[in-house]
Amino acid sequence: MLQRLDSWMLTVLGLALVGCGSTNTVLDATHLYTRGENQSALDVLSEAKSNSKNQQWATLQEVTVALDASQFERAARAVSWVEARDELIDERALISGTEVKEDLGSALIDERLREWTPSLGERVMYEYLALMIDLLRGDADQARVSSIRIARSQTLLEERRNMPSTQKLRSKRKNAKQVAGQIDREASYQRAIEVYAGAAEDARCAAGSLLAGWARLQLGDAAARELLEEAAALAPEHDAARRLLDMDSEALSQTALVFQEDGLCPTLRPFRFNIHTWQTGVARVALPIPVLRTSQALGAVGSGSGDLLQVVSDVDALYLAEELDRAPARLLRTATRLLSQEVATRSVMREIDDQGSLARGMTRLSASLLRTVLVDADVRSWDTRPSVIRAGLIMKSPEGSIQLNLPEGLRTLELPPGPNFVRIRTRAGIPTVIQTSPYGLFGAQTEPINPVPKGTDP
Repeated sequence: MLQRLDSWMLTVLGLALVGCGSTNTVLDATHLYTRGENQSALDVLSEAKSNSKNQQWATLQEVTVALDASQFERAARAVSWVEARDELIDERALISGTEVKEDLGSALIDERLREWTPSLGERVMYEYLALMIDLLRGDADQARVSSIRIARSQTLLEERRNMPSTQKLRSKRKNAKQVAGQIDREASYQRAIEVYAGAAEDARCAAGSLLAGWARLQLGDAAARELLEEAAALAPEHDAARRLLDMDSEALSQTALVFQEDGLCPTLRPFRFNIHTWQTGVARVALPIPVLRTSQALGAVGSGSGDLLQVVSDVDALYLAEELDRAPARLLRTATRLLSQEVATRSVMREIDDQGSLARGMTRLSASLLRTVLVDADVRSWDTRPSVIRAGLIMKSPEGSIQLNLPEGLRTLELPPGPNFVRIRTRAGIPTVIQTSPYGLFGAQTEPINPVPKGTDP
């Protein structure tokens, strides 16, 4: 019996250690990125991606860091990897969630997607970044494809709003609902969850629609109007989309679309607390909770005339909406894990009931130690993404230049003829990154193409 007990404890220890496998090793890359050491961060990410548990998380970070480092080809390859992997997953699973009539089923669908593919919000971030990469490296044809992908991802986000709510859990597994409720009632957990108060009501990204609409407008695509109208609806206080809709081709060619990505998105931190269980005493719970950053945004960049770029997307709010949507599934998974551990411990303790109080005490102590010490929270997040995205239209001078009022002072940019795209990245304590689209991005095309037939891709 003692040999069986020893074997059981070693098995539990091994499983616990496997459960604590490093999903969080890429935090080193995030730290290097926030210090402006982009190449060192990319080196760490390359190593981290060798662990399959880190691949999806690390790739979003890799795209962001490579883009800042102007390594456009590496960033594009990373996005292509995600898109190729995403296509291996049956997208009907996303839509079939609308047919699930109970909250638990909906929650588990979301959790499955978290493990194997980017979430829908992350997918929009990938496609937004992909379009930006295409514009900066001068690939207009691929920009069209990326803009179509953005439209698809935004549509999926809109459809998810009609899925059953995951805010209430109805579990078929005995006692799982009670365990989840016990965690949910913890005062410390409730205080931590208050950070979700800033979650966006609509998780679609206005910046993605604006950028896609602008690119399609330059390409002469009829779908541009729909995308720009969506951007205007998602960010009603922002005027760039409406101004673009009213511009003629001559005015468009004398305009630069300027995007500013400012600050750093909230990061996840493990939130740990104890709950009391039946047979094994105290169990340690670890859940990832977003932590809002402070003093990370330097403020809006302005034009030489003093007009400031306006906020088009609050990325913090979009991210919190994603995490809020995942929270019920994560809570259920934690409750189910605790319940499974409880059942296993009870079974072993029944087997050793006749072995005396010492054996029972050692079993209870060992189980409590394992459940208290070996706790890991999945803190993979969007933490290299900006806190806000600002945008504005700036008219070029007759000589083809624009002036920008940057944190480090006034700067003049000489731009090539035609419509131009400018990306600015600002972070506290990090020098400004400025990238501009190359000459001849959209070629000589000026006439609009035929409208997109009904029933085809937007």
